[in-house]
Amino acid sequence: MIAREAVIGQEDEPIPETCSLEPGTVLTEEEIRQFKRDGYLIKRGIIEPEYCARACNRFWDDPPPSIKEDDPSTWIGPIKPEEESDDPDNFKKGYRWQYRKVSTEPWIREGLSFHPFVQSVVNQLLGEGRFTQPERVRGIYGTLPYGDVERTPRHMHIDAGQATIGLVCYVDRVEPNGGGFALWPGSHRRFWYTSRSRYRRELTDAFEPIRKEYDDTWETSSIQTYGDPGDIVFWHRRMAHMASPNYTSNIRKAVLTDFSWKNVEELGELPPSKDMWEDWTEAVRDLDDQQ
Repeated sequence: MIAREAVIGQEDEPIPETCSLEPGTVLTEEEIRQFKRDGYLIKRGIIEPEYCARACNRFWDDPPPSIKEDDPSTWIGPIKPEEESDDPDNFKKGYRWQYRKVSTEPWIREGLSFHPFVQSVVNQLLGEGRFTQPERVRGIYGTLPYGDVERTPRHMHIDAGQATIGLVCYVDRVEPNGGGFALWPGSHRRFWYTSRSRYRRELTDAFEPIRKEYDDTWETSSIQTYGDPGDIVFWHRRMAHMASPNYTSNIRKAVLTDFSWKNVEELGELPPSKDMWEDWTEAVRDLDDQQ
């Protein structure tokens, strides 16, 4: 049930049918193996359509004045300088619109972070009772269409913070080259060792050469995810990633959330372990990711 992903220049490929979700459904060994090897896993059709529709509707609570929900011709960015906002609850600048006023509302937390499938997967990977339950999601993140502009390279970054697993849930259709979440597969296995801390972002001199390598080779070293409402990207939080440019006519909309260890402050005092999966469950640790 691995779903939509695309490498720039690669033709769209048939997508496997979504399998049914029974109570307690968890990842297969092959899916865990892919997560260990590549640092991400895409699951299709997980989150309910009602949740996605509600998120899309709430996204329009407080838009920039000149951007109209019922007029797609106004969606093309960048946001006008006089309409930009540094308000952390409704950040609007350039092509980014990050709506966080809804982040603590029960429906948006329970529909994603506490979704039975999401909880089952995180329990399987991190261990039951070993991670904190999110008090909020990051928000509903939008990327405006870039319009008729020259296409630009991708530039990766690594997040600060001490989360372990991140989730990106598309709540509207995201076409190829439509601003999808971009990742550098396998980069977590290199960047794990470029921080002095196991979970804090305390970068060493080893980070910059790898970052430059990935930026220079983005056409072959990165992938861009895309898909339908309810599709989820699970990703390792030491991954190189970015919100890619949006060359379609639709606003890319996604809800993001994260999970962290309960004792992450204690673990953050430690250097990176030789085995980067040392803190994870046996289901992860004991599985060979090279098969």
